[in-house]
Amino acid sequence: MNKNLLLKMSILSASLVVVSGGAIAANIPAMAETFADVPLQTVEMLSTIPSLFIIISVLMSNLFARYLGYKRTILIGIAIVLVSGIIPALIDNFWIILISRALFGFGVGMFNSLLVAIISHFYEGDERAAMIGYQSAFEGLSGMFMTFAVGQLLKIHWQTSFWVYLIALPVFILFLLFVPNVAYDEIGKEKPADGGMKSTAVPKNSEPALSKRDFLGYIVLLVIAVIIYMSIAVKGTTLMTTLGYGDATDGSNILALIGVGAMSAGFLFGKVYRITRTYTLPISFTVMSIGMFLIASSNSVLQTSIAAVVCGFSFRTFLPYLFNKVSTSSAGNAAYRTSLILVGFNIGAAFSPYGIVVLEWLFQVTSVRGIFYIEAAILLGLAVFRFVVTLRKPRENAQIAAAE
Repeated sequence: MNKNLLLKMSILSASLVVVSGGAIAANIPAMAETFADVPLQTVEMLSTIPSLFIIISVLMSNLFARYLGYKRTILIGIAIVLVSGIIPALIDNFWIILISRALFGFGVGMFNSLLVAIISHFYEGDERAAMIGYQSAFEGLSGMFMTFAVGQLLKIHWQTSFWVYLIALPVFILFLLFVPNVAYDEIGKEKPADGGMKSTAVPKNSEPALSKRDFLGYIVLLVIAVIIYMSIAVKGTTLMTTLGYGDATDGSNILALIGVGAMSAGFLFGKVYRITRTYTLPISFTVMSIGMFLIASSNSVLQTSIAAVVCGFSFRTFLPYLFNKVSTSSAGNAAYRTSLILVGFNIGAAFSPYGIVVLEWLFQVTSVRGIFYIEAAILLGLAVFRFVVTLRKPRENAQIAAAE
């Protein structure tokens, strides 16, 4: 097999375990029966505690990479995911299982943000953008597959379902064998024609430097977008059942269709980005606004299903764009900023129910459709704002075009 293809598949394979923490959510009722003496809220923490520890370790991952190197840090993270992932399949002590789930999240956070830095080191320009898109697609594909596999294995026993985390073993082997060692100080350096490494203030094919203020603005946009995106999961089923055109099963199918849209966006991101370039963000927000409006005005499962695919596609076009933007315009600081993006994403996801409540209070929302209309308007407003900002930076746009 072509070495370049093996390298790509080995890097992308690590994304297969990034979003797998929530795959065991369907186990909670069965585990609650087994651990009847443990409060239900504590049992439910098994599906949410990984996210908390992902935030903690993501903030530390850059430090680990500085002392251990990127490859070794990622391998240690995958190994932690493998061991902690299958512990519940072997041990039925609740508190040990809870600790293993915390370690699982810590392991994921160790390498999650570093994958973007690895991609940025080995690939440039459109190929880099495509790889970041593929990474997003692999995450979506893994989430769908592992959730399905857990559901099937759950028919045997809840402990059996944890064997799905054995997928981390071939991931570990592939990364060990086919991804070269990358020292911390090699990231952000240009490769000259003679094959050596030389430091450069702005890496090849990079965009103009992203200021702290602009980066903070992107983080704020991300948190808002995540809260709005997650409202489909939080409020979607309630909307359908309240209006009488769907049930809980339809709501579950809607979530799956969001995944289909997200996965499709990942695979197509490279091609989309070659067309939309600096307008990717406002276009993504515009399309997502249309999707939210379709949900708000829907009276059928079909319309809501189409809207779910649209929202999944547009959000997962925005997210790889953000990763690509940071990796190409944060010379020497990309890994740290990628970590902050992931922290922002997890904060937005964790607090989305509260964010929705705040929006309902601010805009005095009284109907089940109202929150989706408000969110559509917010996204459209942000899209217009970003269009204006992009149009006011012709010099930067010219530099990006020249670099690419």
